[in-house]
Amino acid sequence: MKKIISFCQFTRLYWLGIGIGCILLLSACSTLTSTGGLRSSEPQLTVLPLDTSMQKQADEVILSSVEPLKNGYGRTWLSDTELIINKKDRLYIYNIENSTETALTPKRTSPQYLALTSQDGQHVFFTEGVDGDPYQILGCIWNVSTGKVTSIGQLDITNTVSWADNEHLITTKIGGGIRLIDLNGHSSDVVLPDAVQQQDNLDSVQKVGKIIYYLSPDTNVYRLIHYANQSKPTITAIANNVRAFTVSPDGQRIAIEQRVWNTTEPAKLIMIDTDGYVEGTLGQGSLIGRSVWSPDSWMLAFSINQVNQQGMNGLYIFDQHTGKTTPVFAKIQDANTSIQWNPSGDRLSMYDESRGVMTYIIGIEK
Repeated sequence: MKKIISFCQFTRLYWLGIGIGCILLLSACSTLTSTGGLRSSEPQLTVLPLDTSMQKQADEVILSSVEPLKNGYGRTWLSDTELIINKKDRLYIYNIENSTETALTPKRTSPQYLALTSQDGQHVFFTEGVDGDPYQILGCIWNVSTGKVTSIGQLDITNTVSWADNEHLITTKIGGGIRLIDLNGHSSDVVLPDAVQQQDNLDSVQKVGKIIYYLSPDTNVYRLIHYANQSKPTITAIANNVRAFTVSPDGQRIAIEQRVWNTTEPAKLIMIDTDGYVEGTLGQGSLIGRSVWSPDSWMLAFSINQVNQQGMNGLYIFDQHTGKTTPVFAKIQDANTSIQWNPSGDRLSMYDESRGVMTYIIGIEK
């Protein structure tokens, strides 16, 4: 018997002040079989009242709270109640319970930009600028327990940096290649075939377990595996026409944003396994923000912005327990945003620049 997974797409969710008004749902539901066959039904317009006292269905993901934080960019969660934010080129720890802010590194005076907490919450990678040189970016690692800051040297402004594990960062090298950086700032090159080593535009490098995934200049996602009994790594292309991707923390699934260039077709957010097998389409639209997995790998949050305002808009969550994509918050109308989960997976931070800088701290009930 084939396993059936249902994916429902909705257009708009309106949040009015403190209360919740109504949802205008344009539902185009599809049923996806495990063999990849797609059976779609006709779109149906439905207007439903939404009462905050209504009980949710079992396993349903719903919005429980929204807290707006003005003039700050939410960067990364330090704990379930502490969010590292950027305000006026400085990093602060914002406590959501008492609304207080504390400088991350009060003794440092250089401008600060991005931040990313390690999986175990013990270290924070952040970037600093150099006064008088807007193109020079330095990387640093902040030890949460001791407050010690370790420099990891200069970074290319176009490079992406992520945590490979609790002891290493992974990033592309200036001039080509991939490197790992340990907590002391020491760098080591990842062994790559010559053809890959010479590519200077590798992007979105991620490491999960012993496998490295990266996006190449030819818009293919590659899987790089190092086996102990092999002298050379194995590299396999698993998806094409990819603009961005993110691997689940358990390494079981990959969400890819796929777009056919030089066409009017919308971008699609597609779920694949690590061999590249397509499991389903989670959403589509003019612009899709970078998706992010919850720490337990069960939920995927992403945003969609429509140029013509028709179709899916706002923040959505895909839940692997139910196989459903659910609209959560439609007030976000900015494609250039960043979504981050807190460690417990019951809150999200998401900033919006469409009407001035605003970070929304969004509570999720599941």
